[in-house]
Amino acid sequence: MNKKIVLFGGQFNPIHTAHLAVASEVYHAIKPDIFFFLPSYMAPLKHHNTQLYSEHRVKMIQLAIKEIGFGEICTTDLDRKGPSYTYETILHLKEIYHNAQLYFIIGTDQYNQLDKWYKINELKKLVTFIVVNRETDNQNVSKEMISIKIPRIDISSTMIRNRVRMNQSIKVLVPKRVENYIKEEGFYGDK
Repeated sequence: MNKKIVLFGGQFNPIHTAHLAVASEVYHAIKPDIFFFLPSYMAPLKHHNTQLYSEHRVKMIQLAIKEIGFGEICTTDLDRKGPSYTYETILHLKEIYHNAQLYFIIGTDQYNQLDKWYKINELKKLVTFIVVNRETDNQNVSKEMISIKIPRIDISSTMIRNRVRMNQSIKVLVPKRVENYIKEEGFYGDK
């Protein structure tokens, strides 16, 4: 039987409670053999002026994985450096997991701009997209994709970085271990 592998890509700068809600809902709906968090080195459709060093983002994901009890980190994009094109990542993973069924989680925001993704038509042949609602309560997706409704949680990494910068609490917005790590390392404050 082919392995089911779910990939959850993002900057995770930092990983937060909404990320974990998405991961948990998808994990329990799909029941994959492997659930990979896939931190991007440089997402092509995002700005990068507040990007934290990769090793710190990986450490925060490791801490979050301890809290939720599942998941592994795939560092393919970080190792490659440069823009993190999902198509290239999937080709690499297909070489390792030949017969695996790959699923790739995206939010409604990314679903609405899939036409801008690098080699999207080829990519659609290699993965099944899982679209989770983000910024909307209803979503209609292409029939070859899976739609998973998650509880709406309006938390973003930008909001967390701003709250830290303004000395506001991030308690419950990020896992406790991640909150402690951010405080210990002095991340996101004015430099």
